[in-house]
Amino acid sequence: MAEVLQEQSLEPTPTAYFAATMSCLDRQAANTAVRNEAVTTALCTFLAMVLHKVPASVLRSKGDAALKLLVGLLTASSENASTVKAVLSCLEIVICGADTSNWHMVAPAFNYLLRFCTDQRPKVRKRAQLCMIGVLSSLQGKQALGTASEVVFNLFEQSLNTVSKSLSGNPSNTPTGAVEVLHMLGALKQLLPLLAVKFIGRILPHLAQLYELQQPIVTRNVLDTLQALCTNPTAEMPSAALGEILGRLGALLASGEKRSSVDEVTVVTRILQHGFEKLCKSDRSLCITKLPAVFHSLTGLLASEQEEVVFAAAESMRNLIGSCIDEAMIQHGVTQLQLHSEQQKRKGALSPIERICVSVESSLGYQYSTAWDMSLHVVAALFDKLGEASSILMASTVRTLGDLQNLPDEDMPCRKQLHNTLGSAVSAMGPQNFLAILPLEMDGEKLTDSRVWLLPILKQHIVGTHLRFFQESLLPLATRLRERARKCAADGKPVASKNAESCVQSIWALLPSLCNYPSDTAKGFGLIAKTLGDVLTKEPELRGLVCSSLKILVSQNRKARGDELGDKIGRKIAEEESSELSVAEQRARALYTPEVAAANLKAIAGYSRNFLPLLFNLFVAAPAEKRGDLQITIAAIASISDPQTVKSFFVAIMKKLLQATVEASTPASAPEPGAMQVDAPKPDESPTSRRCVFMDLALSLVGGLDDEALGMLFSTARPALQDTDAAVQKKAYKVLSSICQANMSFVAGKAEELLETLLSSLSNVHSSARRHRLICLHFLILYLLKSEYEKKNEAIATLISEIVLATKESNKKTRNAAYDLLIEIGYGMQNEETGGSQERLMQFFTMIVGCLAGSTPHMVSAAVVALARLLYEFSAELCHTVPDLLPSALLLLKSRNREIIKSVLGLVKVVIARLPAVELEQHLHSMVEGLILWSDDSKNHFKAKVRAIIERLVRRCGMDTVAKVMPQEHMKLLTNIRKTKEQNERKKKSNNVGEEEETKSQQSRASTARKSKWNHTDMFSDDDDDDEHGDMDGSTKASTMAKTSFFNKSEGTTKSRKLRKSNKRLPEDLMDVEGEPLDLLDTRKTREVLRGPKSQHKKNDSDDELEYTTDGKMIVDESGDKIRDKLKRKKQWEEDHPEAAASQAGRSSRRGGGEGSRSKAEIKPRKARKVNNESKSWAYTGDEYASKKSKAVGDVKKEGKLDPYAYWPLDPKILNRREAKRNAARKGMGSVMKSAKKMQGMSSKEALATKPSKSKKQKAHKG
Repeated sequence: MAEVLQEQSLEPTPTAYFAATMSCLDRQAANTAVRNEAVTTALCTFLAMVLHKVPASVLRSKGDAALKLLVGLLTASSENASTVKAVLSCLEIVICGADTSNWHMVAPAFNYLLRFCTDQRPKVRKRAQLCMIGVLSSLQGKQALGTASEVVFNLFEQSLNTVSKSLSGNPSNTPTGAVEVLHMLGALKQLLPLLAVKFIGRILPHLAQLYELQQPIVTRNVLDTLQALCTNPTAEMPSAALGEILGRLGALLASGEKRSSVDEVTVVTRILQHGFEKLCKSDRSLCITKLPAVFHSLTGLLASEQEEVVFAAAESMRNLIGSCIDEAMIQHGVTQLQLHSEQQKRKGALSPIERICVSVESSLGYQYSTAWDMSLHVVAALFDKLGEASSILMASTVRTLGDLQNLPDEDMPCRKQLHNTLGSAVSAMGPQNFLAILPLEMDGEKLTDSRVWLLPILKQHIVGTHLRFFQESLLPLATRLRERARKCAADGKPVASKNAESCVQSIWALLPSLCNYPSDTAKGFGLIAKTLGDVLTKEPELRGLVCSSLKILVSQNRKARGDELGDKIGRKIAEEESSELSVAEQRARALYTPEVAAANLKAIAGYSRNFLPLLFNLFVAAPAEKRGDLQITIAAIASISDPQTVKSFFVAIMKKLLQATVEASTPASAPEPGAMQVDAPKPDESPTSRRCVFMDLALSLVGGLDDEALGMLFSTARPALQDTDAAVQKKAYKVLSSICQANMSFVAGKAEELLETLLSSLSNVHSSARRHRLICLHFLILYLLKSEYEKKNEAIATLISEIVLATKESNKKTRNAAYDLLIEIGYGMQNEETGGSQERLMQFFTMIVGCLAGSTPHMVSAAVVALARLLYEFSAELCHTVPDLLPSALLLLKSRNREIIKSVLGLVKVVIARLPAVELEQHLHSMVEGLILWSDDSKNHFKAKVRAIIERLVRRCGMDTVAKVMPQEHMKLLTNIRKTKEQNERKKKSNNVGEEEETKSQQSRASTARKSKWNHTDMFSDDDDDDEHGDMDGSTKASTMAKTSFFNKSEGTTKSRKLRKSNKRLPEDLMDVEGEPLDLLDTRKTREVLRGPKSQHKKNDSDDELEYTTDGKMIVDESGDKIRDKLKRKKQWEEDHPEAAASQAGRSSRRGGGEGSRSKAEIKPRKARKVNNESKSWAYTGDEYASKKSKAVGDVKKEGKLDPYAYWPLDPKILNRREAKRNAARKGMGSVMKSAKKMQGMSSKEALATKPSKSKKQKAHKG
């Protein structure tokens, strides 16, 4: 073609190529006698490639001629599949670019294209279908789509008529017509969603008729077509036709007819699900009308024996509940249910939503017991959808669930799902409506007959309820139970009293759940405020529950109002918001607008004058370990209270704090001589302890203080920073850190003063206060980075050394705070918004490098650790510093200080993890040279660490690359690493396919998930197995470290064995409770735990084992038959084995002899134990192979038994590390052969009865 265009002086454009190709094809079509099919195929293929780039205007102008030519080629070359496929591709492009308004021009080509969709050749058929998809897609939104859809429908109807006529007239043509119908159904699977809505409606009834034939192949194709249509998001269908075919499918499912396969049923369920979702959008009334019948059909599938069918039916029901049931449908059902009487309902006047509820409830019947686990999920989904209306529509379902709880465990294996479903009911309808349907019934004579098991479910699932319900219903119940407990205690019934008191605790435990987004906080909090105050004062065991409830109320409302929460409760709420919320939680949180939250907080703050003094008194009187909840509660209430109210309380606390400070600073007077010494004051009553208490109280009010009050608190805390008492100093730093967290503007005003204070108190910092001091440094440095303070660089540099040293703190929280502070400074130096840049980050890194010149090993080690942390976090920005940093760090490996060596090894790990492999190879020689210095050091665990690091190098750079730089005398290490890796790979290959696939999936996840969080233990752990968790870059461990069996046995094995034994003693492990806590109030379960399952009882075949009846009574044999039988068997055994009996009698006499024997046993218990062990080694006599004839010599073979044998017990000394012990053991084994020669011809009985000869030493000693 190019040559032709060049000869004619034409530019090689797509249009020119199109014209030349069409000209060649025209000549090929004219000369049929000399036409070459290969040339025609090549030209058509080339034309299909060119047509994509031909301008649309050219196609429209030349489309008529091109279509006629292509149709002629298609007619002439219909037998050549390659040519047909190429021509079909050309037809698609030309039709898409032609003027479809003139359909008469396009119709012949379109008909040909459609005819080939049912061709017998698979490849041709597939190409034609793909071309039809392209053509119909181009016709979307055009008038020609209706005409093209009519052509498709006519061809489909014609193929059906052909089959029907063949069946009635000429049956011999039936197979050909049936195959054509199947091919047409295969084409419709892709074409039907692209047709016009009118003709989709005309095709659907024909598909329904084909499905009702119940022919497997036809049915499968029909279902595939319907599934493709219903799952297509852009396909539109007439509502009437769609509803008709969905109704037919549902009716066939409900008819119970025999179905050909499980796949067919699952496909039908998916069609029903997606079809009704489309029907709900197009015609909601028709969807509501037909939906109950579908639910009835799907419910019947739950009784199927195939798990796939059950799962598909349940999943479809859940999706239909979520997509097709709306609020209007629910309200209509509730209104109709309230208007109509019970008699009218029984006549059949049920609304659609009621019929759905009846169908779902019927899935809990006993005929569906095998599918209860799936049915319960459907019921839970319906509860969530109905919400509060479920108390009216599903009251009988709640009672059914209560009846299922009473079933024994063997009849109710899915009790956990049952409790979750009950929890969904509680969340949906609220505890008040739920308990009205299924009451607790705790006022009866026996608490065991009540529904105590509902209390944990209520606690876990209550959300968005009313606070009024606690005051009006639960609190009176708790009061009655407490009176009952007191009465039982007075009547001498301690067990009943404890049960009642436990129920009281469980009811009060519902209070925090009731405070989880309640809907009436503004009105209901006043009802329970007085009760909460009384409980705080009078009932210490309930104080924690009340504090938790108040914290939840305040924190949730503050979060909804838009406040920033920095405490633990705030972080917990943030975690809950990031996790997936249930429908009830979403519904409850949606009601908490900023306006509602502000009104709720105003109602709670109105009682702060009552709660704060009460909490203050409780805080002062409580022991130190119980002040945490009280302090957080005080802080929560102070954060929402009126500033003047908080300030008045703060001033009173400060007066007491100053008084306690004066008392603590006054030296105690010495006792007078001769005066009686009374007991010293308790630690909690000392002035120092009171000082700490009041500092904690002041700390609790920080969130509600203004700048003036904060300045007063700051001035009070400053002198305490120099206090010699560690507790006072820690409290002072804690106060300063809280001020910094609460009010950054205050820190800005006091920055210079705060800096001076922190620098002056540096030398007196106690280790327990360092973490809070670092928090102060954190906020101070963040302010300095953003401010225009003149000496901020000098100030930051002054604090660097302290932060670096803090990275070596033994306390994990302090160490992590130091790491976080380093990273925050690094980002602050880098952030351009605060005046940072890459150069400033390098300056900060250089400051840390300067700490390597520290005067103490501790400082040098801390500097290395800090550099490792920064290099890990800012690897992209600081990798270019490694060539200058690494030689200095490796030089430190020549030091003899263990602390420095360990830090440098951690830095090397970071370099290996973060540096690119290409750059890492450049430093490989120096790294290996430095590491090898400690490859033989086992005393400090460095040998294992070095091995782990070299393994990482092998994984990053390859075995050959590392071998090139490894010294020859240490090549054994690489050889061992390679062998260990190969051994692990062989073990993996030997596993079964399932385990191998699981391992591969885990490895792929680990290797692709880059570890981003810093882990100090992985880098600087003292353990020699710190590489077990994989590389810091996320790659999994390819080969395990070579550990000796000594360490495994002495450390890991012993501890794990002890843990396993202690775990087995737990009674919860003796029964399958599916992860639920053991209910100690349930007498049936506790009795089962104490008795234990029969499978766990120790099996003992001894005759001395006692026998028991099923109810636990001991069986006593009064006749003595068993004892007589035992003595008879023993006597018979002694007659048959005289030598063994004599040996046992001798040992018995020695054990039970006179005084001398007992004294020797007491003096030398080890020797007695050794003699006893030796006697056990000769327990085998071999008499079962002895001949019964008196003159016979040798052993006798017996049927059903092994050949006569003798054995020598293995001596553990042969594994001893000492050479002398091993030689003695080998000597004993060598004597076996000598004895065998002496005993040749003897029976095993005679040989074993022979006394061993005495050694020379024994004879000399005896002489």
